[in-house]
Amino acid sequence: MCRKLIITNEIFLGSRPICFEAYSLPKGEVVELTEKQIKDALKGITSDEVYGMKITGAGELELDTENFFVTNMMKKVHTNTLIPMVEDDCLANLFYIVIGTHKDKGTTMYDVISSRYERTSFTEEKVKTLLDMHIVSGGAKIQGDKIIVASLEKSKQSKPEQSADKKSEKTAVADNETK
Repeated sequence: MCRKLIITNEIFLGSRPICFEAYSLPKGEVVELTEKQIKDALKGITSDEVYGMKITGAGELELDTENFFVTNMMKKVHTNTLIPMVEDDCLANLFYIVIGTHKDKGTTMYDVISSRYERTSFTEEKVKTLLDMHIVSGGAKIQGDKIIVASLEKSKQSKPEQSADKKSEKTAVADNETK
């Protein structure tokens, strides 16, 4: 089964990064992933879909500012201590990530998760305010006076087909075994 993993925090042991925390949809589990696991998922090696990070041309992980609109992320450096990666951007110790929308009595509500894994819904006005204060760190952005929510649907890429040489080689081996 394909999990949708929203990267929320990076965990440090002292000053050494050790892993990332992700919120798993649809179950709502919190999972820890190494840098290699995230890279494998982003490359399509696993069935998981990762949101919030991307791979640079140099092969390093960085915040996905283009597709998931991530502007910042929390770092866990001590037990129960969260600080922003980009400290001059925001003084908050809690970020929200927009993961979708739904209608409630005709009003659009924005589904969010926090860096402490609270799952709730906010009105459009509250989300706009939190975006202005840089407390919404990903999943949405303001464009003009509208909120644009990032899609949680990856485009399906076709798997590379085997070359004709490999197919004929396997067929030849199978034919030899039956003789």
